Amino acid sequence: MQKFLPLFDYVVSLTVLYASFWLHLLLRGNPHVLRLLSSLSNLLFLAPLLPVFLNAVLGTYSRRSRFVLFASSRLIVSSILTFFIFTTALFYLRIFEFPRLIILLWVFLSFVLFYYLRAPFFRKRENGRLFVLYRGEKGRKMFEDMHWKNTIRGTVVGGTDVNNLSREELRDYLRHIVQDLSVDRFLLILEPEERSHITSFLEEEGIEYDLRGALYFFEERYGQVKLVLADIVDYPKMLEENPYLPIKDFLDRIASCILLAVLSPLFAIVALLIRLDSPGPVLYWQVRVGKSGKTFNLCKFRTMVPDAERETGAVLAQKNDPRITRIGRILRKTRLDELPQLWNVLRGDMSLIGPRPERPEFVEQWKKLIPHYETRLLVKPGITGWAQVCGRYDEGPETVWEKLEYDLYYLRNLSPSLDLEILARTILVVLFGKGAR
Repeated sequence: MQKFLPLFDYVVSLTVLYASFWLHLLLRGNPHVLRLLSSLSNLLFLAPLLPVFLNAVLGTYSRRSRFVLFASSRLIVSSILTFFIFTTALFYLRIFEFPRLIILLWVFLSFVLFYYLRAPFFRKRENGRLFVLYRGEKGRKMFEDMHWKNTIRGTVVGGTDVNNLSREELRDYLRHIVQDLSVDRFLLILEPEERSHITSFLEEEGIEYDLRGALYFFEERYGQVKLVLADIVDYPKMLEENPYLPIKDFLDRIASCILLAVLSPLFAIVALLIRLDSPGPVLYWQVRVGKSGKTFNLCKFRTMVPDAERETGAVLAQKNDPRITRIGRILRKTRLDELPQLWNVLRGDMSLIGPRPERPEFVEQWKKLIPHYETRLLVKPGITGWAQVCGRYDEGPETVWEKLEYDLYYLRNLSPSLDLEILARTILVVLFGKGAR
């Protein structure tokens, strides 16, 4: 049900908006509001899209909204913004006779019902005391993110690096921790082989542990699946059983066809600007890797000088890259250079939303350096994605590693509600140029 919360929110908001007119009639006794209701019927059907959009931008459809404080605070912000944006829109549309009481009733009652729609999904926090076992520098950083933080299982009260501890030393240490810190359960941030070794040892000692506790923590706090924990999730089976994927493919084709027609004037303007700015073709075709490792020709607006990689070969774009043209910099900042990929979506090579397609040279390189990188090839690549609206621009293995963790979160939580949140955030990226280069 949570996957379809945007639809429920729209229906609830629309119903409440119509009901607010009748409540106003009961409270004030002015029949003029019914004539206003009849004259603005088309506008009223669009109005609930505003709170749905704001709820998506603020993350109330994500796993993080399973926490009461997060969901309620974001819904309050969404309600306040809805009131002011809707009131401002009425002013600019010169609809001065729209009663403010109706707007207040609509916003307040919608907030109450939005909250109760999410109530069944709120997680009940446990009061357990948790201890983290990790290895190495990456494990230490993850532990520091969790230390003294509340998780669904309880509070992380400590942790240790199991590196260089013998079996007997580890046994004595864990017994000491359980007794002195009153630890209820251990969380494991370890590679699969070592995790298996530690869990068998903990079972022998009768000590409780939680394999998924750390996974849930980083999902719900950061929107990531950490690579050291990625093997816990059976991605092929999860995606095969996801009923949304066939619907998503159909919606992609329909939406891309409509957008290509609607945006054709913008395409013409951008093409003219590119031709005036620098010599060379308007469109740029490049081989990328799609679903299941199949390659296809991706289409973009050209943003670099012609033959930009003649001497260097395939390299990632850098900050203040001199190869990028003046218009190209604007197109990249607003992501408008990606729009021709709607043609790839219509052809079935891509989706509107998904992991970004990479070049074959980089895919082979990252597969050797980064574990689970090939998992992102289980779905069609997208024009925009969770990693694009959350992560940094690719600058090497470290940022590719980070973006893969966002991609794995997307695959694990792939749903209409997450896609809507990504679309809403992408609109903000286009408007404000966040994260582009």
